[in-house]
Amino acid sequence: MQIASTAKHQVLTLKHLPPLSTTAARLLEMLSDEDLSLEQLSGVISQDPGISARILGVANSAYFGQTTPIHSVEDAVIRVLGLNMVRSLSFSLAISGSFDTSRCGSFDLEAYWYRALATAALSRLICSHIVMDERPDPDGVYLAGLLFDIGALVLIHLFPESYATVLDKSEEGDRQDLARFEEEIIGISSREAGGWLLDRWHLPPRIVQVVQQSGQDEVVESDLVDTAAAWVSHDVKKGSDPVQGFRAIPSDKIEIIQAEFLRQDDGIRAVANLLAY
Repeated sequence: MQIASTAKHQVLTLKHLPPLSTTAARLLEMLSDEDLSLEQLSGVISQDPGISARILGVANSAYFGQTTPIHSVEDAVIRVLGLNMVRSLSFSLAISGSFDTSRCGSFDLEAYWYRALATAALSRLICSHIVMDERPDPDGVYLAGLLFDIGALVLIHLFPESYATVLDKSEEGDRQDLARFEEEIIGISSREAGGWLLDRWHLPPRIVQVVQQSGQDEVVESDLVDTAAAWVSHDVKKGSDPVQGFRAIPSDKIEIIQAEFLRQDDGIRAVANLLAY
């Protein structure tokens, strides 16, 4: 199909994608800054009214149970969210805003944010329970979870009508069905597109490998985040097996992880609703 070769060319060269915004570029520089200060981060976020409003909305949401209103990014960091979560969430908001999804009628932005937030939260939760000599960085897997589906935004931005067809055909299926229809209709999977995008924007290699699903067995974070994403996709509430691809979770921890996540689920959905508008 002509569209397949055109899609692969456009995505792999990424010539037709928007550049990082000033805010996103500055937040990207901060992702690997271990000495990042509250003042530096809040200063960048505060210069972007849209992201500031969303961060404050998240901090004031019922999910975090604050009884006293949060009025500043600094308060959001100190009293509620923490530096690393604000850094990751702000960056994810900044880059997702680079893409136009309005022309794809079948795309559900709220569902996108739910999957991103749920995958991120569950990845970090799994990370806290796994048994390994060296655990992955919980903040790293959280960011990888947030960016896990970023490639879908790339394909929607470039091929809105074709991606609407992908979504319509895969509506009743799972993630494997979605990837198959992406390949058949557009010519490239969203995982591959997302990996190429993040590599071009010079994100940490580990994050790129997780998003791109590189297939390298030594990338523990990839298996962990894939497991979280699969669990979310199959609906945690139905008790689907979360360890099909990641066996470092002790069997006696599975129900604990599921219960902890389900306690967060309503709050995650509320935050997703907030971020979608």
